[in-house]
Amino acid sequence: MAGNTRTVTIPACEMHEGFSALTLTLNWRCLHCGGRRGEPFDTVSFDGSLRLACHGWANPCGHVEKYSEVRASVGHLTKEA
Repeated sequence: MAGNTRTVTIPACEMHEGFSALTLTLNWRCLHCGGRRGEPFDTVSFDGSLRLACHGWANPCGHVEKYSEVRASVGHLTKEA
């Protein structure tokens, strides 16, 4: 397995308008249990009107991490509707 971090792009906020993204290097551990995260894959976030290309991952532990939780874990201010 590669290192303990991954660089991923996620929506910068819930209503990203199809362009507001963050590229982050994250400790590659589940926020809920500390287990390893699954490998990132290309996906699309839909904010209700526009799509944004970003990364997703499926944790082997089964915990789902919302993008809002990931942003909060790195201290980014978010404007969630």
